Amino acid sequence: MIICPWKDILKYKSLLPGIEEAFEKVNALQSHDAVTYPLENGNRFFVAVGTTKAPDLAEAHRQYLDIQYIVKGQEVMGWAPLEQAKLEGEFNVEKDIGRYSGDFEFITIPEGICYVAFPEDAHMPGRHLDVPNDFVKVVVKLKV
Repeated sequence: MIICPWKDILKYKSLLPGIEEAFEKVNALQSHDAVTYPLENGNRFFVAVGTTKAPDLAEAHRQYLDIQYIVKGQEVMGWAPLEQAKLEGEFNVEKDIGRYSGDFEFITIPEGICYVAFPEDAHMPGRHLDVPNDFVKVVVKLKV
């Protein structure tokens, strides 16, 4: 897991193949409508607009890593090492997602900050612990 200001994400480009293209295109967005944008090599990013939810199951991916960048508002993100989480049901290979339960640490992610969830990170994005918050974020999916 990496947590940093979005403006600093390129410091990690050796770990994040495809981040330079994503960074350029995300920064060039003219609007934050909920749309998916394709990138090279099967990568993509999308804009998500919503309201945080109470903690529930986390997620993890095998084929992609997630970079979640909070553009407006804030969210609480839950995290645990995947090896300490329990897969609930079957992993959906077609959608590259599994749902997990376990003991999670919760971190507030404010506006301007992003986090990178690698395949070994069970993560629970878009949550709140008290009061729901509205947010706009960009989620970048990069193949690993």
